[in-house]
Amino acid sequence: MNPDFDLAKGIWYPIGLSVILLLITLLMPAKLKRQEFLFHFATVGYVVWMVNITIAAPFDIFDIGTKRDGLPELLLYGFIPPLLALIFLNFYEEGKKNISLVFLFVIISYILEYFTTKSEIMTSDIWEPWYSIPVFFIAYYFYLPWQLKFLRKFRETN
Repeated sequence: MNPDFDLAKGIWYPIGLSVILLLITLLMPAKLKRQEFLFHFATVGYVVWMVNITIAAPFDIFDIGTKRDGLPELLLYGFIPPLLALIFLNFYEEGKKNISLVFLFVIISYILEYFTTKSEIMTSDIWEPWYSIPVFFIAYYFYLPWQLKFLRKFRETN
């Protein structure tokens, strides 16, 4: 039995982006502890995948690759968002105003999603990349800082 990785048109984009983000993540000076790194990678990937399964897929908001699941979904849901979150959290400073960092990552995320549509790996009749800007803002301004604070507080009590 051979795995079907669904090598759709535009697959070069998520593969190339994944390699670049992985290299950035591995080469940047690490401020996160190993447990924080693994926890955030796993939870962000899980949350993005669950949002896709519960909202995007049932309502056919957008399609990745072709109608079959494969490598594009794995990279665009389970690998790229967690790597972006880790890069963000590595530069995030608790107790400081990080609004410029938040806006920088919202813009970066928007541009990356825009190129996902331009490379034709993501297609949609109803979804536009700019619709994701509020989602990116909530993720970078509220969710990721809260998750980091929660994990650190939990580790202190145990």
